Amino acid sequence: MTAAASIESCLWPLDRRDELTAIVAGAAGIGVLAPAERFEWSYADVAPALSARACAAAPAVVRVGAGAGTLLGIIAHVDGGVRVVGRDGSPAVCEAAALAACLRAPADAEARAGIEATVARAGVQAARRPAVAEALLRASLGAERVAEGERLRPALPSMWAALRDAGIRGRMAAAFAGYVAQLALVAGLWWTVGARAVAAADAPGGSIAVGIIAAIIAALVGVRLVSSWIAGRLAIDGGRVLRDRLLHGLLALDTESTRAEGIGQLLGRVVETEALESLALGGGLMAAAGAFELVTGAVVLGLGIAAGWQLPLLGAWCAVAVVLVASGQRALARWSAERIALTHDLVERMVGQRTLVAQQPAALRHLEQEAALARYARTGRALDRAVAVLAVAVPRGWLIAAIAVLAPSLASAGARPGAFATSLGGTLLVYGALRKLAQAFPALGGAVIAWRQVAAMFASAANVDRSAARPVPPTAPSDGGAPSDAALVSARDVGFRYPGRGEPVLAGCALDIRRGERILLEGPSGGGKSTLGALLVGLRVPDSGRLMLAGVDQQAIGLQRWRGRVGAAPQFHENHVFSQTFLFNLLLGRAWPPRREDIAEAEAVLRELDLGPLLARMPSGLEQLVGDSGWQLSHGERSRLFIARSLLQPLEVRVLDESFAALDPETLEKALACVLKRAETLVVIAHP
Repeated sequence: MTAAASIESCLWPLDRRDELTAIVAGAAGIGVLAPAERFEWSYADVAPALSARACAAAPAVVRVGAGAGTLLGIIAHVDGGVRVVGRDGSPAVCEAAALAACLRAPADAEARAGIEATVARAGVQAARRPAVAEALLRASLGAERVAEGERLRPALPSMWAALRDAGIRGRMAAAFAGYVAQLALVAGLWWTVGARAVAAADAPGGSIAVGIIAAIIAALVGVRLVSSWIAGRLAIDGGRVLRDRLLHGLLALDTESTRAEGIGQLLGRVVETEALESLALGGGLMAAAGAFELVTGAVVLGLGIAAGWQLPLLGAWCAVAVVLVASGQRALARWSAERIALTHDLVERMVGQRTLVAQQPAALRHLEQEAALARYARTGRALDRAVAVLAVAVPRGWLIAAIAVLAPSLASAGARPGAFATSLGGTLLVYGALRKLAQAFPALGGAVIAWRQVAAMFASAANVDRSAARPVPPTAPSDGGAPSDAALVSARDVGFRYPGRGEPVLAGCALDIRRGERILLEGPSGGGKSTLGALLVGLRVPDSGRLMLAGVDQQAIGLQRWRGRVGAAPQFHENHVFSQTFLFNLLLGRAWPPRREDIAEAEAVLRELDLGPLLARMPSGLEQLVGDSGWQLSHGERSRLFIARSLLQPLEVRVLDESFAALDPETLEKALACVLKRAETLVVIAHP
């Protein structure tokens, strides 16, 4: 039996999020977690009761209350109540009305007194004042955020599982049935029309045949409309699943492999995903319909008057088409390679434009680009020729050859009108199928090439770190920290070697970091300081040895949770200012949009880092757009932005890599004081 409980007895501290997530997932029957779906509840979602939108966000872990808040684990919604996790880890049921009142309480406390005073001054009758005050509260606080959380979802191990979960399988079956019905109606229409056309003019049953033709046409129009709608929904939903899968795979890629690629190459890979999207939205469906119509057309030809000649011709013609497709695919591959190389070169030159202007002789600036453009033009012309031959010669050549083969049978059409009409209909059906396949070739061929670029993303999505996705017990005692005499982060015999290098950059490294310690890591350039920092924060994985957090191995915790507790401000050249607002760049490690207290804390950190004058100069303050296309920040200002970003991220251990190198002594003193004040456990990497 599930016990009844109050909301207050089911609230968990923030530092036990992992434990609460594991319990909620287990109670909801989720074995492996997918990336959580973040949501927010506004005042309107909980006033006067929980809305349908709020009830749909389950199972979930919700942060409630003012300030830092507390956590509530929601397993499911039941009749009149909410099944939650008690502090002892056992399920309990709370009243839905009590949960709604708890969520509204912080906002009510701020606004209710003023609204009630306003209602009283307005002279509203005493009996109506409570109702008027409630209406004003809902009107004024309707968009106010009262809670935020993450809805837990089961991981889907494959692309097919994701498509099945989105209902794609049913739509595919419906689309297939629609195409079968269309082809059956078309075949029946051709049989009826052909038989009527070659029959004698005074043959009986003329009006009946006309009625049958009209009925078939009406049914064909209806079936085609329904099939088109189903195909459109199938394409849209398939494209959504594809993009979602690619995004998760992209975020799961190994950082070490991606950082070795140029920005232009990465952009080229992203652009290639559009080919897969176009396949999902059109090319794939067109090719599937064309292939089905081709098989159906072959069957229809087999029932016709010239089957002995037309079927072998179709086989030979398909072999010719395959040869032309292979030639076109090679031309498309060469063109795609030139296009990706051109994209890479263009982006690299745009990023390094100042360097080229300052150092490269003007006479040499365009030689390589002109040669690359010439190669691109040649491959483009070759591709156009191949596609044109495939799109024109294959379907039209078949039509001419098939009609030529059918022509000798025209003399016997009167004896077998239905069979002759069937052969003619099959010929046109195959012609339409070949046209569809030829039109779908650019999308299909591009998708094959694009797959080579994005296959790693799909592999990453299919092989998401299971330890990171699987709910695990907490790694620290429930009081929020490890014992003071125990190591918070431990490294034992850690080694790391960069790919392609013979000697390891780190070997046999051992280190203990206890809660509250401040460690300065010094050494010469190339000595492995930044590599060790990247290993400590989970940006790289050691080749040998073990890393532990509060006594639990990194592999058991998972990189995702590890990075949520041990974080870094990377070196200047590896950090980035996004072309967004100053506030967005500061609060990357927190929920977005931010709470009022998040904004206040961000501004306080900026002033402690001596960025108050910068904030005062910005016309829009924290809402000022920064980055390459916005407000120009100096080297030192960017460094302090990176420090502030790390300080505003909820971490147990912070690693600052060369974060103070660009600061003058006076600014360094202020920045260091801020860091020592706000970072409990700290590792600073610097040159001697």
